[in-house]
Amino acid sequence: MRRAVVTAFAVLLLAALPAHAREAGLWATINMCDPPAKPGAVGVRISIPAHGTRKHRQQQWARIRIQWYDGSAWQSLGSSGDTGYKHLGHGRGTFQGGTTFTFDPPVAGQELILRGVVNVQWRTGKKVRGRATLPTESGHANPKDAHLQMSLATCQISR
Repeated sequence: MRRAVVTAFAVLLLAALPAHAREAGLWATINMCDPPAKPGAVGVRISIPAHGTRKHRQQQWARIRIQWYDGSAWQSLGSSGDTGYKHLGHGRGTFQGGTTFTFDPPVAGQELILRGVVNVQWRTGKKVRGRATLPTESGHANPKDAHLQMSLATCQISR
């Protein structure tokens, strides 16, 4: 009886974890933050592993949004910071890619703090078979990958 309770508790605990904490290869990061050559540009790079079986591959879809921090909470930017859902992969392997958003830099003496939030779906046809939501995080830099020279959780643009 006690073992069943402990097992049930462990299963509930794992179910309560965010999907990116359970799923190897699923992540999102800021890989570009206001570079001199592209002022106000913020890049979000994502990695979405395949799901399903070889016979029943699940296609990878994602929606990338940018949020700004108002000093107390994260706020949505609306359609200017939202890609909508895009079909990205056919489920044959891990998809990596991303998008760049460009914003007007803040006026002198001001700052803008941004992060990405990614909604991922694995689909078979029009049926959603799995989903995850994750904010951008640091820790994915790879000096050998031109698209991952930096990896940040947030992007601070100040003038």
